[in-house]
Amino acid sequence: MELKLTRQPLFINEPLIDQSVEQPIECDALLPDYCPDIVRILKCSVAPTLVGRRASPGKLELEGMAVITVYYVSTGEGVARGEYKVPFSRIVEMKGDCPDPVLSLSARVDYVNCRAVNQRRLDIRGALILTVKGVGSREEQVIAEGEGMGLQLKREQTDAARLLGQCVRETRVTEKLELPHGKPPIQAIVRVGAAARVAECKQVAGKAVLRGELNLHILYQAAGGGFDRMDYTLPTSAICELEGLGEGSLCDVWQQVNSVTAEPAPTEDGEYRSVALDAVVESCVRGWLPCAVRYCSDCYSTKNQCSFRTRTVALTRICRTVQETVPCQETIPLPENVEEVVELWCDAAGASSRMESGGPVAEGKLTVSMLARMEDGQLYYFDKALEVNHKIPCEVEGAALEARLSCQSCAWSASGSDSLELRCQLELTGTISCPVRAVLLEDIEVDEKKPKEDAAAPGLYLYLADPGETLWDIAKRYNTNIDKITEENPEEDESRQRRVLLIPVVS
Repeated sequence: MELKLTRQPLFINEPLIDQSVEQPIECDALLPDYCPDIVRILKCSVAPTLVGRRASPGKLELEGMAVITVYYVSTGEGVARGEYKVPFSRIVEMKGDCPDPVLSLSARVDYVNCRAVNQRRLDIRGALILTVKGVGSREEQVIAEGEGMGLQLKREQTDAARLLGQCVRETRVTEKLELPHGKPPIQAIVRVGAAARVAECKQVAGKAVLRGELNLHILYQAAGGGFDRMDYTLPTSAICELEGLGEGSLCDVWQQVNSVTAEPAPTEDGEYRSVALDAVVESCVRGWLPCAVRYCSDCYSTKNQCSFRTRTVALTRICRTVQETVPCQETIPLPENVEEVVELWCDAAGASSRMESGGPVAEGKLTVSMLARMEDGQLYYFDKALEVNHKIPCEVEGAALEARLSCQSCAWSASGSDSLELRCQLELTGTISCPVRAVLLEDIEVDEKKPKEDAAAPGLYLYLADPGETLWDIAKRYNTNIDKITEENPEEDESRQRRVLLIPVVS
């Protein structure tokens, strides 16, 4: 009987890129006509966002936007801000020619320097660190079954996950937000903080239906003097299409705010008691389909000389997806001579991980920014970096965490005369996965012109197996059929230390 091989598809996830590059940011900025003159710069912040991606053979083109916000003390001792959008683009090399890679993109500020050339002009120089990770999925035909010419196959099975892909959707949120009752009218908006999160995800027939919320915090200068604040929560929704999504699939979902603007809007009486909001929320869905992967890793022929070729591949098993609220509470000492904390906000960055017994630990940084009035009446800016650690239970050996960290809200209260009690709600999203090593048979040749001459004589042998020795090893040594050994030893347990086996060898 001639040799017949049956092949089946296997989806392999292949790393395409894992790279961090520096992106310079330069801006020679003039204040808009409606902004007052600069007296003293308080803070220059940069919010980078990667908003475009295009893959082509051997390269990945990235497009981004760096929103630079300069807070400064203006004439009249008020606080004003100037905002500038600096687009940037970058091309990075990427292995392979996968047309639709699944990308993890992040951008963080390395440094920024801002100086006032004069009362109306700013010189801003800095750099971003762009981190790009990409994975592609390709289909290969691997040997799953075979028969004829005495062929014996070592069949194996493992749990893995097929990468379905990634879908990214932008949603525009435009609202007219009214001031709560009792709030003073707006003279100028000083700062807008925005964060988005997914509250619910439903997977139905190739779609992920997301419902989320956009959390806003607005600091403004009141028309009668002083500062006031407003908080809003707005609903968001998006439909992300991804072929293969369904009841048994796994989804890693998250949202981020790509841009947000808020401008004072007048009411009928001419007072600025509302805010015109325009925000862009990006919804991301990444999907996997858990599956049992069957393949062959070794072979021999009981009748003829046999040769074969193998290849080792790394499959991926998704242990779980992560979407957890991480509370953070810290006591922060106040700088000397602070009379009043005007505003405090937090930004989360980074989400590296390390392995510990019992599961991975997510690590990130929380930057606490503070606008404070000193005893002499002057306004100054201070910041402080805090370490954030959060352990996620997972007993799978070799598991790794890929995560994102965002700050959804923060509040503070006085804790004595020289410190603050900070309370933040962080959100951690991502996946815990582990690599699965698989040895695949790529090709098999059995030479019918070269019969085996050193095979054991037919008979029933008594064999004392070494600890850890498998039935496959024994069958290959005796050049016999592994199914026959299994029939003769129905209670065989390969985990036992001492095992006496019956080995049938047939001609």
